[in-house]
Amino acid sequence: MNGTRRVIIYVPGMKPKPPAEIHRANLWRCLLEGVDRVRPQLTEALRSQADCFRLVPWPHLFYPAPSDASVDEPGLERLLRLPGPEPLDLREAGHWKKQLTRLAYLVSDALPFLIDWVANPTLKATMTDSLRYLRNEANIAEQIRDLVADALIEAWRDDARILVIGHSMGSVVAWDTLWALSRRQHSDLRVDQFLTLGSPLGLNFMRHRLLGAREKGPLQYPDNIRRWVNLAAVGDLTALDRTFADDYREMLQLGLVESISDRGDLTNYFRGADGLNVHRCYGYMINPHTATAIADWWQSDA
Repeated sequence: MNGTRRVIIYVPGMKPKPPAEIHRANLWRCLLEGVDRVRPQLTEALRSQADCFRLVPWPHLFYPAPSDASVDEPGLERLLRLPGPEPLDLREAGHWKKQLTRLAYLVSDALPFLIDWVANPTLKATMTDSLRYLRNEANIAEQIRDLVADALIEAWRDDARILVIGHSMGSVVAWDTLWALSRRQHSDLRVDQFLTLGSPLGLNFMRHRLLGAREKGPLQYPDNIRRWVNLAAVGDLTALDRTFADDYREMLQLGLVESISDRGDLTNYFRGADGLNVHRCYGYMINPHTATAIADWWQSDA
């Protein structure tokens, strides 16, 4: 790998998404704006290589129809217009009710028999969709991972440095794909950086169901990730466990990854039809910590 080309592969989370070309364009707008705010001298270099940003639109396999892109427009314009969160955003994200709910969900993750008592209908629906993937119902997980693997392999064959961004459940899909490439297919493909946003990979519910979870020692983990950066927002109830350096310390001890870094105090301020949504992908993509992680990777040596 000569490192002259760079490819960013974005793996989205669950729930219906806008048509792929619209979704990608919106994510790219947020990424560029975020980078422009923290590293303006890099913006034009990124803009001139727009084809470096590649979306893997797997939710179209999972849901019968895309979401209505127009619903996101007011929230997107607000993100792009405001330089950061407003006081109301900060109060809502850190509200004591959210903190109490997070604690209850963490307890139920450790004691699964409590989940029916604490989970609201939205969480139960999310868990149902997650299990559909995790159990590979109707071979759906294999189909999804094939899409991600195809994008990775294409970038690797093009001799590119690869940054994989996994948002929410997309981080689980990306992890499983990287594990399968390294442990089942014995591919020599390498990912320069794995960037997880609002990820549930720290939860017992997920960790016990990942590909490789039943293996021992190094075989539990992919061996094709150079560095791992994990970011989570205040109030994000998907990223309940925000520190992966402890959950996956064995990867470091075994020399499977050079570094795992965590930051769990991001302030996301996307507001949609249902109000503040700190988990939304657009809020993560424009966040200065995400932008800094991308800019640092872009400017780093191979």
